[in-house]
Amino acid sequence: MTMKSFITLFFVAIAAVSSFSQAPFRLQTGFITGLNSPVFLTNAGDGSRRLFIVQQRGIIKVVQPGSTVPTDYLNLTALVSASGNERGLLGLAFHPDFENNRRFFVYYTRATGTSSDPIEIAEFEQNAANPNIANAAAVRTIISIPHPGQTNHNGGTIAFGPDGYLYAGTGDGGSGNDPPNNAQNINSLLGKMLRIDINTPVGQVPAYNIPPSNPFAGATPGADEIFAYGLRNPYRFSFDRGGSNQLWVGDVGQNSIEEVDIVTLGGNYGWRVFEGTQCTNNDPSLCSTLTSVPPVFQYSRIGNGRCSITGGNIYRGLQRALVTGSYIFGDYCTGEIIRWDGVQQTVLQDTTNNSLVAFGEDEDGELYVVRQHDGNFTANTGSIERIVGTRTNADFDGDGGSEYSVFRPSNGTWYSANPINNSVQILQFGSPNDLPAAEDFDGDGRTDIAVFRPVDGIWYYIRSSNGTAGIFQWGSLGDIPVPGDFDGDRRADLTVYRPSTGVWYSVLSSNGSASITQFGIAEDVPVNADYDGDGRDDIAIWRPSTGDWWRLNSGSLTLSVRQMGSQNDAPAIGDFDGDGKTDEAVFRSVTGVWYIRRSSDDQLTILQWGIDGDVPVVGDYDRDRRDDIAVFRPSNGTWWVLRSSNGNYQAVGFGLQGDIPAQNADRP
Repeated sequence: MTMKSFITLFFVAIAAVSSFSQAPFRLQTGFITGLNSPVFLTNAGDGSRRLFIVQQRGIIKVVQPGSTVPTDYLNLTALVSASGNERGLLGLAFHPDFENNRRFFVYYTRATGTSSDPIEIAEFEQNAANPNIANAAAVRTIISIPHPGQTNHNGGTIAFGPDGYLYAGTGDGGSGNDPPNNAQNINSLLGKMLRIDINTPVGQVPAYNIPPSNPFAGATPGADEIFAYGLRNPYRFSFDRGGSNQLWVGDVGQNSIEEVDIVTLGGNYGWRVFEGTQCTNNDPSLCSTLTSVPPVFQYSRIGNGRCSITGGNIYRGLQRALVTGSYIFGDYCTGEIIRWDGVQQTVLQDTTNNSLVAFGEDEDGELYVVRQHDGNFTANTGSIERIVGTRTNADFDGDGGSEYSVFRPSNGTWYSANPINNSVQILQFGSPNDLPAAEDFDGDGRTDIAVFRPVDGIWYYIRSSNGTAGIFQWGSLGDIPVPGDFDGDRRADLTVYRPSTGVWYSVLSSNGSASITQFGIAEDVPVNADYDGDGRDDIAIWRPSTGDWWRLNSGSLTLSVRQMGSQNDAPAIGDFDGDGKTDEAVFRSVTGVWYIRRSSDDQLTILQWGIDGDVPVVGDYDRDRRDDIAVFRPSNGTWWVLRSSNGNYQAVGFGLQGDIPAQNADRP
């Protein structure tokens, strides 16, 4: 390709770019099941990529990367009160330097045998010899806060802020209308956001110091620990891990309004004078005189089944499963998952699975949904769901589904057609003998047109986000282009597999570093995809001589081998059950039979779909977030698709003999 023709193609590509649309919301249900009253999920921030699940009855579970089986990390059932549906073990926060000091903190109501179980924060330590258990005995109790004889409004979240201090949200003490007026009483620690310094020596009394900038530090009146006040029950709050690191609080309403606040130093958020922006008439004379901070937004719970906000997180995940910077929250009763984009609220998931008790983040900023399902402490009914990206292959327009798409080597032209709106795009990009290498290199949720030129090992691609071109020398003659997201940043890495040596060479998009892995032999077919559901491609090969799938799981770095297929089969890569994990599948061209082992239940499905000579072109053509069985028939340029959404089939003529389907390059 000459420089002149390349520049011409570059401007053609700019003209072809359309505005980016957010991919459809996708929830991986049943990610972790069989839990007993889970209330929270978090990570340790120590690079281990583990998940920690708080169970209300007093057990903290740990889940290893790449696994969905939790094990006991710490058992506090003897310490914790769970005598009411808002009491129990409620919060967990790991010290910012946990990787080195092994310190973490829990928030709970302590069992006293009376009707007034206090709220406590205690410090614990991870076991020095075994990082997957904690020492059973507390290092110390940090603070104990008396609570009236009501079981509700205990708050429940603790978190370290960007300033290194520990924050805790306490409820107003319960009952209705806050009878003691705790929330407005600056001498009470209830109905507040507290902030304390826990970097103190063990044995110090009290066990914490007061940040000198706290609004009432050293003053009379006013409790030194208070950061902000006027809150009813700030059950779930979180710090934005990006931007200005704001503190977002979901404050549970009483009868009509649920609200979200950005809480700042010294702010008064209005309760019990206001519920949201509405005067409660508990203290009518103050409705016109109280200086308080209004909510960022609110919603009504009248006539819609909603009853209690579950505060969430600002999304900053690497997989770009949601709009970056949007606030994700829900409602306990309806189970809805809702997004606030700074202007309006949008229901992302409307479900009958109620008792939505929390959202949680992993180390990459990906979000999880915690549900109790019945809210009655029933064993083995709680679950964790995961919000995941679509990872749809051959999605050039960003609508969350696959297009019929081919690369024609004879003239270096790409042809794609949307099966929903029948729009067609044609772009000349490449030369004869180039290999198609389409993938999402810029992380905008759309597949980018790309080719790999074996003669000189150069990649050429067009970024769909802005129309700019990328040119990169990476590989050599005989290499097979296998772009994939191996580092989990939602952008494809330039990767080649060298059959002569069985070596994988990658340039990681997250940091530009090179990765070299020996995995395979000369006959192997690369089948890299996300088999373990951690948002990163696993290095994998299929061995025709034995029909074995070999893969190196990115989450756990474990090796797995399984026989699936036989000589002359073609591997068919896709997520057929919609669980966020790629399934092992082969298409036996000589008989036109598919063999699929779904990751969700490990059951083998055998289906006749195709004839001898067909090429498998797995993709989500019906936009139901499950890949469809499909073949491309080179003899007449016809696509045959069996839709997973309704079992119907579609036959579309699109392509010519000699065309290469883009699905052969872009992996789900």
